[in-house]
Amino acid sequence: MRIPTLLALPGVLLALLLALGPAAAQEMSANTSGNPYVQSGIPAEATAENGVLARERAFAAGRRAAWNRLASELGISPPSVSDSQLESMVTSIVIEQERVSPTRYSGRITVNFNPGRTRGVLGSRAPAGGGGGGSTGGSAGETAGAVPSAPGPASNFIEAVATYRGMEEWLELQRRLRANGMVASVQIQAIAVDRARLRLGLRAPGPVAAGELAGAGIVMAPGQTASGADLWRLVLGAGG
Repeated sequence: MRIPTLLALPGVLLALLLALGPAAAQEMSANTSGNPYVQSGIPAEATAENGVLARERAFAAGRRAAWNRLASELGISPPSVSDSQLESMVTSIVIEQERVSPTRYSGRITVNFNPGRTRGVLGSRAPAGGGGGGSTGGSAGETAGAVPSAPGPASNFIEAVATYRGMEEWLELQRRLRANGMVASVQIQAIAVDRARLRLGLRAPGPVAAGELAGAGIVMAPGQTASGADLWRLVLGAGG
């Protein structure tokens, strides 16, 4: 089965940015601003038993390379952080170019770091501000692309992959997520023409939220990445 190209066509990229709104467009425009929290042109390459797993490994390697480059630009040694810690500091990944084969992924990406969370790790060694690379001067918990769907804090955060068959379905899935009182925030971490990687802030544990979302026409099922980490699956269902 052919793995679809992620944001390889300028027209698709423009359409997706328009759908995501000003926060995503701001992240893209900041790529050439010299903002250390936006690392562009990062190589992302990996080989695995299938293209999907190769892409996940390539993104993990790309985040690590971007982290090391950020620290280098600041003139410091990068603190040791786990893959999950590093992923939590990244607001989004934008595909600049890519090539996918049945067992290999090769491309270049832009990694947008959340300034607040990054400063929380680097401390006083990190510059203030952050332009369009993440939050816009808020607290460490704020992230670009996070869209509150209702007042009140999230008590649970999950990683999820949403799949869809086109722009109309993707927009409808977003609408239902934002309109549901069980969902406190939606953070888009990476996006493709037929899927998106999300971090959802929920007001109840995943299984409870899944039942509530089912009534709104969103199927949310538990799953795992190749490394064994929890990764929920989202798809439009009936209702809504």
